[in-house]
Formats: sequence, structure tokens, C-alpha cells
Amino acid sequence: MAISDRTEELHSSLSQILTTKQGKVAITAGPATVWILLLLLAPMIFMVIVSFLEVSRETYDIIFEPTLKNYQALFDSSLGFWESPFVKALLLSYGIAIISTILCLTLAFPLAYLLAKRGGQTFKVVIFLVLLPFFTMYLVRAYSWVLMFGQGGVLNSTLLSIGLISEPIELLNYGVFAIIVGLTHAYFPYMLLTLYASLDGIDFSLVDAARDLGASRVAVMKDHILPLTAPGIVGGSLFVFVPSVGAFITPRFLGQGKVQMIGILIEGRVNGGYAIGYASAASMFVLISIVAAMVLTFRYVSIEELGGG
Repeated sequence: MAISDRTEELHSSLSQILTTKQGKVAITAGPATVWILLLLLAPMIFMVIVSFLEVSRETYDIIFEPTLKNYQALFDSSLGFWESPFVKALLLSYGIAIISTILCLTLAFPLAYLLAKRGGQTFKVVIFLVLLPFFTMYLVRAYSWVLMFGQGGVLNSTLLSIGLISEPIELLNYGVFAIIVGLTHAYFPYMLLTLYASLDGIDFSLVDAARDLGASRVAVMKDHILPLTAPGIVGGSLFVFVPSVGAFITPRFLGQGKVQMIGILIEGRVNGGYAIGYASAASMFVLISIVAAMVLTFRYVSIEELGGG
């Protein structure tokens, strides 16, 4: 009887906890919080710690003696600071990521605007066509671009066969241009859907009214549409820029050893000499720059605005 009373008391206490606001938050957010702590924050903390330690290349043991050698190695070059492999790879990664982001924005904005104005069946068809390639593995999609580029790829072969060129175009060979195309294709849907979420909340009757009152298309775009879609532009740019900086598969496939972005550099140092201290220090700079970009973004744009709310 005492056990039954104790069980009933515990059940009543648990029910009271679940009915409180704090209890509901704990139940709904608890599993996600544990997941983030174990699979995101814990590896990051380990990376930060290892970046200040040495790792034996013979035994692979971590030597727990704080050092700045890993960070010094990032900028070590006989030709000067700017010629170190890390600095060159990091700046190249930023450049490629910025260009890919601008291309995604330029291509996605007109389409998102059209979808927001028309919607209905047009929206469903276009979204299906945009997302269709994403029903396959990312690895397969990256490899499909390998077949398109190169001296004997589909693009050069087609242009040669129809007589538009007399020799393969070097730009269509593997390298920076191919990587930018691959990254733009990979992250275009993120930009499109984010912009659409912002544009879909615009009352286009106000745009039509501004046009009727004599405002030019440029003025309407500058004074009305762009300010209202600024959160979507910032959010979409963030969703493209961040993964593009640390991209690995696309540069590996479409760079063909000609381009060393930061992801390729880190992977090469780890697999080539198990330099996880160097790789951790390099990753720290990428992580800090990405966190800085996100902090700057959320200083001016809220989470609700990024989602089109």
C-alpha cells in the first residue's frame, strides 16, 4: 500500500512539472539540447583544446603541454606571411564563397519574386524542378559536374562538335570556375527558398499602387521590395556563404588538384601527416570568421525575419 501511494505521489509530481511552462520547455527542448551538446559543442571544444597542443606523429598521442606552435605554423613561410599555404587557401575560400553567394542571389531573386507573385501551380512545378536533383546523393551530383567540365568534358566536346570553337576552352577545364559553378548549383535552393519566404510576405498591391502613382521599377525595387526582403537576402547569403567556405567534396572533384581551398588543405594535413594540431588551428580561424558573420547577421536580423516571419 505504501508503494502504491508513493507511485501515485511521484506520478502527481511529474504531472505538475509537465503542466508548467518550464517543464514543457524541458521536455521539448531537452533532447535537442543534449544532441547539440554531444555532437556539436563537444567536438568543437575538443578541437579548440587540440589546437593548443602537440600530437606525436609516431604514436599519435596528444602531448598535454600548451603551445602556440600550431598557430605559428599557419603563417610560417619563407616568402612572407601572405604566401603561407594557409593564408592563400583561406583567402581563396572566402573569394570563391563570396562569388558563389552573389551568383546564387542574382539567379534566385528574380525567380523567387516571380514565384511569390504567381504562386499556385507555378510554384509547385518550379520548386519540384529545382529540388529534383537533390533526390540523389550530393556525391553523385558533384561527380556529374566532373563529366561536364574538363578538356574532353561534355561542354567542350559539344562546342567542338558544333564548330563554335576550334580547341577546348581552358575556362571550362577543372579549376576555380568549375568549383564556383558546382557550389552555386549545390546551394541555390537554400537561397531561393529563403528569398521566397521573405517575398511571399509582401503585399504586392502596395507595389502596384506605387507603380500607378508614377514610381519607376527601379524606385519600387530600391525603396519597397529590397528593404522588405533584406532579412531573406541576409539569411540566404549566410546559408550559402558558410558551407561554401568549408566545402570539401566539390573542390576535391572539380578542382582536380589545381585549387586548394581551406577544406582541401585541412584534409591533406590530417591524412598526409596526422597534423591534427595544425588542422585544428586552421579550423579555428574558419570557425571564428563564420561565428563573427553570424553574430553580425543576428545583430540586425532576427530568427523570425530569416524565416520570413
